[in-house]
Amino acid sequence: MAETAPETAGQSMFRAEYEQELETWLRHRFRNLCITYIILGALEMLLWSLFAVGDEEARAMLIGLTGRIARLAVVVYYLAGRNWRTASREQILGAATWMILILGSVSLLALLGFRALGQPEPVPMILPLFFWHFSACLFLPWRPRESLRPFIPLLVVWAAIQLLLIGDADVVSRVLTVVFGPGVLLPGLGIASWRMSRHSQSFRTRMVGKQFVTMRREFSQARQIHESLFPQRYDDGYVSFDYTYTPMRELGGDFVHLYVSPEGVIHLTLLDVTGHGLAAALTVNRLYGELERIRAENPRAEPEEIITLLNRYIHLTMARHNIYATGVSVMLDPYVGEVCWVSAGHPPLLRRGANGSVTALEATTVVLGAFGDEEFIADPQRIELSPGDVVVVYTDGAFEARNRLGRQLGLNTLHDLLRKQPAPGNWPQFIVSAVEKHNAGSTEDDVLVASLTFTQTRTQPAHLEETIAAS
Repeated sequence: MAETAPETAGQSMFRAEYEQELETWLRHRFRNLCITYIILGALEMLLWSLFAVGDEEARAMLIGLTGRIARLAVVVYYLAGRNWRTASREQILGAATWMILILGSVSLLALLGFRALGQPEPVPMILPLFFWHFSACLFLPWRPRESLRPFIPLLVVWAAIQLLLIGDADVVSRVLTVVFGPGVLLPGLGIASWRMSRHSQSFRTRMVGKQFVTMRREFSQARQIHESLFPQRYDDGYVSFDYTYTPMRELGGDFVHLYVSPEGVIHLTLLDVTGHGLAAALTVNRLYGELERIRAENPRAEPEEIITLLNRYIHLTMARHNIYATGVSVMLDPYVGEVCWVSAGHPPLLRRGANGSVTALEATTVVLGAFGDEEFIADPQRIELSPGDVVVVYTDGAFEARNRLGRQLGLNTLHDLLRKQPAPGNWPQFIVSAVEKHNAGSTEDDVLVASLTFTQTRTQPAHLEETIAAS
């Protein structure tokens, strides 16, 4: 018979829980088995005492009653002889094995007693072995090999009796009986195998369902923590910032960071880490900490420095694990209406003019982490803005989204969306809605779209100019 313990995919994950449940289950079933044996034994003794009469039956009755009393005593001893509430599964199995071995031995001895007195055996000698095995397998949740432990020695004794003590049968009949006699254990083995297999499957299903619920709850909590790293929307009357983020799974590898300097200069950093899900989100968490450190040490760090330091960090700590990132750092100075950007292998930024024109701001350097400081050149670029211009930054999930026919949304469509007149009130939400409509809900990548809208030029106070010049 095949083993039915969860020794497949669920063993390592749920082994302890499975064994604990088997122990509790076996404890209850062993107690019920003992009680059943006691009730059946008492009824059998009553029936023997009522119907076994006459001189020739007196000795047989004595043998029968003695055997039944002995079996009852054995069962009572094992039922009340120890505190089963604290017993381990192995201890309970050991007790069940010894109890059934003794009960089977008593049954064989009783039948031998009938033969010694010249009385016919009430039942074939193999039948008690079938009864004890079948009844035990009906109650006890044990594996097929565990159910055979008490019956191997009993079968050996039975085989010896068949071969040596039965004189009215030829040798061939005896051998055939010994060969095919153990087949009476097959029904019990089938029950044990079926029960354990069904319970194992049911247990794995319950555990996987429970684990799934737990993981969903933990992922939901992790998503709340992860999204708390993202910035709030911002609008100071001169520049407004907004974004929409739709991760492929509960967590994702896209991230946007916003920093407003003490003078009101806007710094936006957007990153797209390789991979998806939890691993990418953990990487984002580390990069967020690095960005916060950089800003704390140098509040006026410009895009070139931000990207260079992020490249160094990823190259030294993540590249060895084949983790890289594309990213873009944007600085919008509302005092002069200028955008400075450095794009590391990232899709082109898009400037949407107030008149509906669209200009692509291409990447200026390679993917973050691919090269060390000696080979990495940030190469910052600058462009002037007019009031009403919008700079849109996005990850590749926005234009690589595929519809059901496999066609990508594409950069050209993204350009067409930005030419919309009149302009929508929220560019990120408008673009993401178009992406979701295109892919019909079948998301293959994280989608993050952020926008910086230059509303009007900001006048710089004289005392602030002096402060900046002195610094």
